[in-house]
Amino acid sequence: MARPTAAGGPRESHAPTFEELTTEQHRILAYASAIGSEFDFDLLVAAMAVDEEGLAEQLETLVHRGVLRERPGGGRFGFVEEELRGRVYRSLTESRLRVLHRKIAEVLERTAPHPSPAVLAELGRHYFLGKVPEKSLEYNRRAAESARAAGEPDVAAHHLERVLLDLAALPGDHRHEQGEVAETLGDLYFSTSDFRAADRYYTESLERFTTAEPRIRARLLLARSEVARENLDYTSASAGGLEAQQLFEAAGDRLGLAQTYRLLARIAFQRGLYHDALDESMRALELLTPTDDPRLLGRLSIDIGNSFALLGPEVRPDAIEWYERAVERLRESHDWVELSRAFHNLGVSVGESRPQEGLEYLDRAREASERAHDARGAGRALLSGVEFRLALGDLEEAERDNEQAGRLLERLTDDLGLELVEVNRGHIFEKRGQWDDAERAYSDAVDWCRRHDLGPDEAEVQFYLARLRYKTRNLEGARAAFDRAAELGLKEMRPNLAPAFEELGRQIATAPKTPPAEPAPE
Repeated sequence: MARPTAAGGPRESHAPTFEELTTEQHRILAYASAIGSEFDFDLLVAAMAVDEEGLAEQLETLVHRGVLRERPGGGRFGFVEEELRGRVYRSLTESRLRVLHRKIAEVLERTAPHPSPAVLAELGRHYFLGKVPEKSLEYNRRAAESARAAGEPDVAAHHLERVLLDLAALPGDHRHEQGEVAETLGDLYFSTSDFRAADRYYTESLERFTTAEPRIRARLLLARSEVARENLDYTSASAGGLEAQQLFEAAGDRLGLAQTYRLLARIAFQRGLYHDALDESMRALELLTPTDDPRLLGRLSIDIGNSFALLGPEVRPDAIEWYERAVERLRESHDWVELSRAFHNLGVSVGESRPQEGLEYLDRAREASERAHDARGAGRALLSGVEFRLALGDLEEAERDNEQAGRLLERLTDDLGLELVEVNRGHIFEKRGQWDDAERAYSDAVDWCRRHDLGPDEAEVQFYLARLRYKTRNLEGARAAFDRAAELGLKEMRPNLAPAFEELGRQIATAPKTPPAEPAPE
């Protein structure tokens, strides 16, 4: 079989302009630009249905003239400049592009009866751009399944968005199928912490399903409630959860009810109602136990561990036991997002007494997040490690991790995470003796908590603010922050801080009126 030879001999002094290309060269580059930045000779010759030797000669000329480059080994070429490829592609009419992509797809399909994941993606792309919705739908579905199996939710979502457009282009009523695809897209975007996109697709899915399908509607209401909870909109989250609960009860759906109780438990936990959260979680566990679903039981085990973790140091071993149970079950189900959360919370619990070991668990949390393409999980793990690095005296590393997490979470508009970034900044400034900067950081964190109605978090930050003001002998300010923390229920919300909080109260009450010398940095 004829092949273009490797480029040799002198090159032209400059690449030709777009207008200097011949008609045949334009045609070759049109097909090549539709294939992509790089292309195989065999695919190009089959799609164009031309003589091999003639095409090889034309490609050789384009290589010599600096338009294309040949890869080592021969048979594969690429554009020297992506800008030229884009210009060629943009110069083509929609009708021409449709024909080119369809021909390329037909060659790929004929020559790859058992396509690899990469070829599946190309088949989906070319049939989609070639406006062949039946074929595009088939291959983009398969490409999405392959991407999900490979742990690439962003890629899977890209293919499924094409599927939705293909379904809209097909004749007939495809509302049910569109609803299913939209729900899957919601799940994919939720897993990557893109809650805005997740809610958009859950809403679209709800619009596709009628009231005659109560279980599906309940599931989607529950999904939207999870998004609202993540966005700290507890009113909407509770309302949606209760509506879903009524539908699940009417349908006799034990699994759906268990998931509803889990949602209500997580809302209660974020509001600082830890006993209520534990009660709701145990109700969910009672309904789930007969199913022995490792994924659901693993997720619920994290929630139960969280409640124990904040019910006081005496039950901390119970929290660790539940987290370890969650790790075991989530490894079994390959749920990387929730496995990251299990390692994260295990690291936070262990790290209070053994900071180095806590950091090791947080590293595992980051690894699981990266495997799941969950930037928020990775950012949260970095944040939680800051306190342990400070305890180990690694001030520079603590600041590095905190700022890196801040950049990650700012892109994701993670309000709760950004509040923790400010708290950590306060700790770092305090360690350095930069009192004004520390006060400003804690005050910013308090404002953040108030804007988002985070009572337990505000109580904790008010405690840090009171402690700082006591150090700098701003006794009036220290009493105000201390009283606010007490009013918010610091001892009940953060039992691990209760002894230090009580000691600070005694120190403020007995502090001398005359301010001593400026305190030394820690």
